[in-house]
Amino acid sequence: MVRSVRKYCLIFFVVCLVCSPVYAGAGPGGERENVVYFEATDPEGDDYGPGSYIYPRNLAFRPYEGLYDLLRFSVSGSEEELFFDLQIKQITNPWNAPEGFIHPVIHVYIDLAPGGRTQPLTEEMGVRLASQYGWEVCLEGVGWESSRLVYLTDGQHLEATELAAAYLPDQQVIRLSVPTARLGRPQKSWRYYVLIGAYDGFGPGFLREVRPETGDWHFGGAPEGQTAPRVLDLLAPERGKYSQEKQLRAGKEGLPVIYPINMKKGLPWGYLLLGAFLFGLGYLVSKRLVITGFWLKGAELGKEGLPVKNDK
Repeated sequence: MVRSVRKYCLIFFVVCLVCSPVYAGAGPGGERENVVYFEATDPEGDDYGPGSYIYPRNLAFRPYEGLYDLLRFSVSGSEEELFFDLQIKQITNPWNAPEGFIHPVIHVYIDLAPGGRTQPLTEEMGVRLASQYGWEVCLEGVGWESSRLVYLTDGQHLEATELAAAYLPDQQVIRLSVPTARLGRPQKSWRYYVLIGAYDGFGPGFLREVRPETGDWHFGGAPEGQTAPRVLDLLAPERGKYSQEKQLRAGKEGLPVIYPINMKKGLPWGYLLLGAFLFGLGYLVSKRLVITGFWLKGAELGKEGLPVKNDK
């Protein structure tokens, strides 16, 4: 019985180890350079907002897919600098922005501590953030040297400073760089929102409009009579109640409410139930073996519990 229990406990431990996310790492010898603090992937082919958005018709938006399709997001860095890297499926630069990209408008909201803001930088983004995960810092990545780091002061005012943004062709990522001294070393408690909009040099917040019918310079597929979020892609799970499609749909109060990709989800009840099931299964199996052993042994005993003589 003891061996069976140990076996199933070992299986439970391995399952938890494999399924647990890894947020940080260190190089050989324990040095803390180029540490990966957080990383997450996003489903491919979902740069359609709540599921219905259609690309504008102008040739500048060729190949009419992938220009806003977020595939991966990571936070890494060293003692001097932090890197917020985004892999977008297709990077083109038809208007020759100096950063090497122009189509995606990137908003990375970070919840550092309790409290914070639930409104995005631009009202036309058309969403609000979950009240329990308000943001204190936003990295806004925009072409034509318009990127900025926005942060909430102690007096609840917004202040902004320049933000370095560039497309790195060798790594195929758009990198937003921030001095480590400004934000501090990323913590496991930080929560991340990543939103991708479409660049419009004349739009509010540089965000391109979404209407019910597509046109040369605006997206189509907006629900009739509703404000369409100007969010093409959102870092979110592929399925479930927090999928991108479900988060970007208008809620009972009007504006969609979005949630960080790594929000706190409480105790891992699934793992605990699995462990209890495996423990119980091991116990039942061991009891069955013990009972079967006694039954086989008892078959050789007489009615009075004495061994049966074998006359052969």
